Amino acid sequence: MSSFEEVNFRKILLYYSELGEKKLLKNSLKKLNINKKVYLHYSKNKNIPICALPKLRIILTSKQGFLSFCYNFFTFANTYSNNNIHISLQNIKSISKFVISHEVGHILDPDISLARVEYSNIISNIVDKLIEYNIDINDNNFYKYNLPTDLEICVLDLKKNLIDRESKAWDIAKTILVFDDKNEEHIFNKIKEYALATYNFGNLKNIVIDNNLDIFFKYKRYFV
Repeated sequence: MSSFEEVNFRKILLYYSELGEKKLLKNSLKKLNINKKVYLHYSKNKNIPICALPKLRIILTSKQGFLSFCYNFFTFANTYSNNNIHISLQNIKSISKFVISHEVGHILDPDISLARVEYSNIISNIVDKLIEYNIDINDNNFYKYNLPTDLEICVLDLKKNLIDRESKAWDIAKTILVFDDKNEEHIFNKIKEYALATYNFGNLKNIVIDNNLDIFFKYKRYFV
């Protein structure tokens, strides 16, 4: 991390601490306009990315997970998106408000179970194709080669599933939020843009890592 990046991270850490850390996230959840009880599990020491367990109505997050999201978002907004969104107390408060509402959006999504079943089926198809074409995922460059068309289609289907699911959660989030001003609405739209872009830039290597497919292939002789 360069000195400039370190200064930015320290700013985020300072403001997050001033806002109460876990208290900030809990208050963001309390202020949402919902009629379901949703629980927040927070870890100060573990690195848990912000995510939801819809069936249990639990949001999982951590200090490191939230700080990483903030840092990556500010980097995206001011480097790739050409927006001048400052690291400030108010903007970090807004980010907390929006990421929590997005996870609640997953919990309120009536089609989330169907989307996850579809996701699992696509992952299963990807595994079948990797076996069929004898692709060596231990080769660090396997995803750079010309992949078979039907495997590329599976990758695109998975991206579409994720983007559709995430986009719906952001749309639901917008219905349970109250924006303080136009600046907050602008930040919300940019966070949505950033979050959806992360799925669009994914490739087969990310899919293998994110779904621990390397473990399956390590023991695949036991499954055939």
